[in-house]
This record gives sequence, structure tokens and C-alpha cells, in this order.
Amino acid sequence: MSANKTFDTLTEDLIEILASYLEPLDMVHLGATCKHLQKSINRPEIWEHKAVDDFGDRFTITSILDSAGLDLGDQLKPEPSDWCQYYQERHAAMTKMNAGADDQIAKSEKDYDEAQELLRGFQSTGDVDSLSNAAQLMVGVLDNFPGHAGCYHLLGFTLYVLNELEDALSLLEIGSMVDPNYEPINELTSEIQGLLEGYGSTMTEGAPLLDNAKELSAPLKAALTAIFNSFDMDKDGSLKPSELSDFVYKTNGSRPPQAFLTQMGIQFGKDAQGYLTLEGFFNFFLEQTLEDPIETRRDLEKHGWDGDRLVRCDIARNA
Repeated sequence: MSANKTFDTLTEDLIEILASYLEPLDMVHLGATCKHLQKSINRPEIWEHKAVDDFGDRFTITSILDSAGLDLGDQLKPEPSDWCQYYQERHAAMTKMNAGADDQIAKSEKDYDEAQELLRGFQSTGDVDSLSNAAQLMVGVLDNFPGHAGCYHLLGFTLYVLNELEDALSLLEIGSMVDPNYEPINELTSEIQGLLEGYGSTMTEGAPLLDNAKELSAPLKAALTAIFNSFDMDKDGSLKPSELSDFVYKTNGSRPPQAFLTQMGIQFGKDAQGYLTLEGFFNFFLEQTLEDPIETRRDLEKHGWDGDRLVRCDIARNA
């Protein structure tokens, strides 16, 4: 049997596996051996998968981060229209970078440290721009070092603090494939899975958050009213900035900027002084519940309520 006849019997999957082990020039030589291989080697999917294997799944990562509302600036780029050309350009860039690897390693370590500082800063200021800036730095590091598991952990943590739990798990899964033994990824993955499993049944089995008209249910309104009143220290029917800040801090663990507090009243409902009213409080939670009911149930838990049954936890324990 001729060699060409043998190559003709190779399936597309086997050819793709074979290509994953070859350098670009070797793939060109392989494609020159017969028409069947030439056609297969030139398939965009071959080069796309090879690019992901060799240089990381950049476009999936940036798509997830962008959908979470993070501003990636120049790091947000469209997928290539020509994957073969993209691969060759990235291969050339990586070859050039490896020639000056020490300088690039030092820069990446500096960027990684800066991203960590930005995340720590967010926890004290609540400035979402810090998260965007950290994400930009991490994407840049991954461009040069796609096997940097720490970057995937930080990106997953960024989505975690934004309550984008499913997307956080997607990024952490990519990171675990890069380095299955990187413990921070495994720990954060377990924590997020625990949250999702803890609230997973509430979508159908818990007390309803909304009524048939897609408005807040009576039990949820009662819970929110009690929470609102517990922060309305002067009992004027509104949450002034200091009171609203206390509520956000207990809910999210960080103090929001003044602009956020002002915008809450403007966007959802304010009194004559610009302070968030109970109706505005309801409007905020209605918007959140329509988008992410699990987050609403989680917020209730932070304030001593059973997020499943919509009663205070001390009552739930005694029931």
C-alpha cells in the first residue's frame, strides 16, 4: 500500500491530533504529500485549535470578561478571519519574545503584582475600574505566558466578586486544564460550586421571588422592608448615603464610592433630598431579581434571612 493511500485513510480528527504536534513549516510539508492532507491541513478549524493549544484560548477569555461588563480596552480584539495567518503571526511573536525572555518575564511578574494590588484596592474602594484594569493586565500576561495559572485564578476571582459565578467557573476550568495542581484555582472552584449548589434548588423549590405579573412577591417585599428598616436608622423612610453605604458593606463586604450611592437614588427612586426610598430599594431588587434571582437569595442570606424560604433564619431554624 502506498504512503499516499495510507494518508488518504486518516480521519479529520487524527489529522488534527497529528497537526497539534507539528511546527507550522512541518504542517506545510505534510500538506504537500497529498491532496487529502493538503485540504485537511488548510481547514480553519485545524489552525484555530492549534492556536488555542499553543497560545491559549484568548478570544473565549476576553469574550467572557467583556460580557461581564469589564472594560478591556485594546485587549478586546475580534476573532481572526484567517486562523492560519493568526497562528503564524503569534508563532513569530512568541519566537521573538523568547529571545528576550528575561525582560518579558520581569514585566509579566510586575503586571501580575500590579493586578493583585488592584484587586486588593477594589475590596476597599469598590471601584469597578480597578477590576477592568486588573483584567487588562492579566490578558496581556496570558498573551505571552498562556500557561500562567495564577492569571486564570485572578480572572476567576474578578468575576467571582462581580457575582458572575458561572463565568468565573468557565475561566477557572480553563486554568485547571493549564495546571491541574494549582491549588488556588481548585479552592476557588470549590467555593463557587458550593455557592451554586446551595442556591441551585431555589429557582424552582424555594418561595417565589416574583409574582405572576413579574413584580416582587409579597414575602420578598416583606423581607426587603425589614432589611431596609434595619438600616434606616433615623426612620425617615429613606437611606441617606451613610445608611446605604452600611447596607452595601454588609452585602458585598466593601464600601462603595460616593458616586455609586448618589446614582442608586437617581436610578431607582429618591426622595426630595436625593436619598434612596423604600420604593427605590424595591426597584433595585426587582431589576436584580429579573436578571439574577440567585444573587437576590444570596443577598438575603447576608442579612440573616433564609434565602430559600424568605423568612428570618432564626424563624426557619425553629420551624
